[in-house]
Amino acid sequence: MKTWQFMYGIVWIALLQIVFILFSPLDYSVNVPIHGIIGIVIFGLAYHVSSATARSPCPDRIKRITKTTRNLAVLQGLLGIALAVGNALSWGSLYVNVVSVLHVVNALAIITQASSSATAYDMWEEKEFQTAPA
Repeated sequence: MKTWQFMYGIVWIALLQIVFILFSPLDYSVNVPIHGIIGIVIFGLAYHVSSATARSPCPDRIKRITKTTRNLAVLQGLLGIALAVGNALSWGSLYVNVVSVLHVVNALAIITQASSSATAYDMWEEKEFQTAPA
C-alpha cells in the first residue's frame, strides 16, 4: 500500500470509530475494549505514516502534519485512559463531560490532519503541484 492510502485509512477508521461508539448496541464493558483496540490501530497507522513521510523526500509541511497527527493520536490515547479511569472511579459528570468533549474534538482533529496530509501527499506523489509563474 502507498503511504497516502494509510493516511486515508486513518480518516476512515477514525470516522467509523466515532460512529461505532455513538451508535453501538453493545454494552459499555464491551464497547470500551473494542474502542481501545481500534484506537491502538489508529495510533499504529499514524506512527507508520509519520515514520514513512520522515524518510521520504516529501515537503516538510506534510512531514509536520503527519507528526502532529501522530502526536494527536498519543494525546487521544491518554484522554481515553483518563476518561475510562474517570468513569470507573466515578469522578463526576463534570470531569467525564470535559474529558469526553476533549476526546471527541481531538478525534475530529485527527481526521482533519490525516485527510489534509493524505491529499497533500497524494498530490505531491502524483506530481500534481505546479510552480506558479514568476
